[in-house]
Amino acid sequence: MTALIMTAKTIGLHSVAEWFKRTNAKLKARHLANQTVKELSRLGDRELNDMGLSRCDIHYIAEKHYEEMVSKAALKGWM
Repeated sequence: MTALIMTAKTIGLHSVAEWFKRTNAKLKARHLANQTVKELSRLGDRELNDMGLSRCDIHYIAEKHYEEMVSKAALKGWM
């Protein structure tokens, strides 16, 4: 346990609980990003076009949303 706490301090975390909180937020955000990709991939080209998207935009949109969710979760405790 001491080694884990010392490792947390060397990578800039204030506590092990903070590391678990960030990891949990990342896992939840990744799950939602994967779900977004699956749902958008099921749509046809015409439906995507109606939304102003193309197939090549699907992964970009999911990744962008994932990054926003992770950054908001990291800042949530500081606000």
